[in-house]
Amino acid sequence: MRKDHLKFKLYYPLSISLDFHLLFFINKIRVDFKYFNLENSLMLILFKSYSSTKIEEEIISGLENWCIMFNKFAQVFFVSLKFIFVFIMLSIGMLTLLKLRGIHLQIRTKNVEDHEDRLKKPRLILGGSYIFIAIGILFNFLTYFLIWALDPIPDRMIFSFINFNGNIDPHYMNRIENIENSKYPHEKTIYYCIAYLSFFFVLNLLLSIWYLINNNRVISSPSKVIGNLLTSIMGAILCGFTTFLPLFL
Repeated sequence: MRKDHLKFKLYYPLSISLDFHLLFFINKIRVDFKYFNLENSLMLILFKSYSSTKIEEEIISGLENWCIMFNKFAQVFFVSLKFIFVFIMLSIGMLTLLKLRGIHLQIRTKNVEDHEDRLKKPRLILGGSYIFIAIGILFNFLTYFLIWALDPIPDRMIFSFINFNGNIDPHYMNRIENIENSKYPHEKTIYYCIAYLSFFFVLNLLLSIWYLINNNRVISSPSKVIGNLLTSIMGAILCGFTTFLPLFL
């Protein structure tokens, strides 16, 4: 009995000490495991944020490179567009004057209708104006004059629509509205796109006016002609009458 009691006294503190150390070791493993999971979670979050940031930077860089290539194309395109525009205006003016010459010969032979005689002066003015526009755009003197003369017109409303809530920085909007102040490639790209729309609507407006005055027959669909004319005016006010002109210089 005494031996058992002695063994109990010897082994009981030792078992308590072993249990305590074992419990401490287990708790330490749990704490280390928790810290390990927390560290992994933080590393995963940082990796995801870094990956998303890197992806965004690559996308933005790719778009900027695409804008640079598009801007180079747009520069060549607008130079070609200038000569195409001059050719169209010169051709329309010459055709109008040639047609007017034919009407004049018919008047001398008394083989012309009254309304054709009444449109003689408007067609003469129209043909001469289109030839003058072609020569002026070709040699740039009319381009400078139109930029100065049409500047007070309240057009280019599309830029106001872009900044409809007023939250965009005015300096940034100024770089988009004026290509000479553009700082980044995408700003020039936006201007080139709006300038192309401006050219399209202005050319369509000039052709519509020529069709209305130079047509010697009854207009079969006046609603389409008037609708096309009004659409051209609205588009020119929206995108600007002179937005494309600086690109012709």
